[in-house]
Amino acid sequence: MNCKQDMEMGHLCYMATLKNELLRSENVLFVFYDFETTQDMVYDSAKLHVPNPVCLQQFCTQCELSADIDEDSERCGKRKHYFWDDPIGDLHSYLCEPRPWVRKVVAIAHNA
Repeated sequence: MNCKQDMEMGHLCYMATLKNELLRSENVLFVFYDFETTQDMVYDSAKLHVPNPVCLQQFCTQCELSADIDEDSERCGKRKHYFWDDPIGDLHSYLCEPRPWVRKVVAIAHNA
């Protein structure tokens, strides 16, 4: 959508135009995660899924071919994480941590 074409005259749009270019894969951190849940609580005749831990595995281009997920990466660090206390908040905080070499984090949920 071209903002200037579709909006009233004088509208100031601050959305940047998308660039038609792929990020180089060495600037991307790939994160795969899964919520483990319990379904003990009934909510309106349905069972409520309550997240317990979050299991997370990650890789970058330097460690993606390493078969041992327990082996730390020089670039992206520890490759396997669990978040127990506040699984959703802790996952969000972890994904938003500054990483100088990363231009993009690609997070993929199990069964999403």
